[in-house]
Amino acid sequence: MTFSDLTQSAWQSLRRTRNRSLLTMLGIVIGISAVILAMSIGEAAQAFILSQLSSFGPDKLIVHPGPKSITDNPSPFVEMTLTYKDYKRLRKAGPWLPLVSADLIQTDMLMAQGTNKNVTIVGTTPDEIEIGGYGMKSGFFLSDPDIEGHSRVAVLGYTLAEEIFGQNEAVGKSIKLGTNSYRILGVMNKAGTQFFQNLDDMVYIPATTMMDLYAKEHFEYIYAKTTIPLDEAQRRIEEIMRDLHNLDNPEGDLTKDDFFIMTQADAVKTVNQITSVLQILLSSIAAISLLVGGIGIMNIMFVSVTERISEIGLRKAIGAKFSDVLRQFLAEATMLTVVGGLAGIIFGSLVAYIAIQIINHYTPGWVYIVSWRGVLLGAGVSTAIGLLFGYLPARKAAKLSPIEALRAE
Repeated sequence: MTFSDLTQSAWQSLRRTRNRSLLTMLGIVIGISAVILAMSIGEAAQAFILSQLSSFGPDKLIVHPGPKSITDNPSPFVEMTLTYKDYKRLRKAGPWLPLVSADLIQTDMLMAQGTNKNVTIVGTTPDEIEIGGYGMKSGFFLSDPDIEGHSRVAVLGYTLAEEIFGQNEAVGKSIKLGTNSYRILGVMNKAGTQFFQNLDDMVYIPATTMMDLYAKEHFEYIYAKTTIPLDEAQRRIEEIMRDLHNLDNPEGDLTKDDFFIMTQADAVKTVNQITSVLQILLSSIAAISLLVGGIGIMNIMFVSVTERISEIGLRKAIGAKFSDVLRQFLAEATMLTVVGGLAGIIFGSLVAYIAIQIINHYTPGWVYIVSWRGVLLGAGVSTAIGLLFGYLPARKAAKLSPIEALRAE
């Protein structure tokens, strides 16, 4: 039989049992859709996080608390080790480290103009605005006198200021955070989302004020911008921090430090590793649906062989060879999975688009990406499943004796 004859015969056979064929393909459709959905969202998440990291800049470093080994096995119980003394010393390191900022994070209730809202408060320092590349819509950002004086002043994110004060000027007015009042110094320009946080919905206060009022002693991060190569800046910062923390580590073993330094390249590498593992995990889970779909195809093809014994016997009686019958049933199984695979690719891409639009509504910045690896994987796997799970029923049909097959009728 020619390829055209095989295709036509397989199509006619599937049309005769269209309801059963549709139910059989459903497993393949679900499996392929799940694979494409998982990989598309995974690649979109990777692109989103990398775009967030790119805004951080290639000339900046982040000092984290805890030893380097913590990054391999993240834990919520990281020992906080970064102090105000560390920040002050790094800020005086020299012209090679022109900008240094340190942050603490706290949530509390904001009350102003009849508005009560739970907000994220960032206890920070003056260089924050330059390191982040932010700008001011009105007023001023925090200054050194505010830090040294432990002043109760605040800077509002763009959206938060608009929500509370509308079109009225916010600078000079007062807000309450918890039980404490703050005078508004300024309102920031739109900054968008960074590291999954909406910067426009935050309140910025002096780090020293937060340490006083919220009983905090350690920073969560210290950011620095350098004018020298990152590896040299990293080495110098490590030496300063070890001296400040009285760490005897002449061999430079990062696991013996109580801090570690991350660059943009380190962050990108970590993101790629995490998203790749997640994609493999999600795709593996989705592959179970493909396995179930393949077993369903095999069972349906066995039923088809049983129902068409007389047809097989007649074909073999008039000269059909073993290979002819084998190809016929393999063609039917493969067509089931190919059609199901194409439907799964279309459906999975559509669901991925809808899912990313929903995510983008809550976290702006996500871009819809069709995972071509997922499409190729789906097409390849669906075809392979048709051949693999269709082979045994096809072989059974091809091995039938024409006399026994005709007697079975």
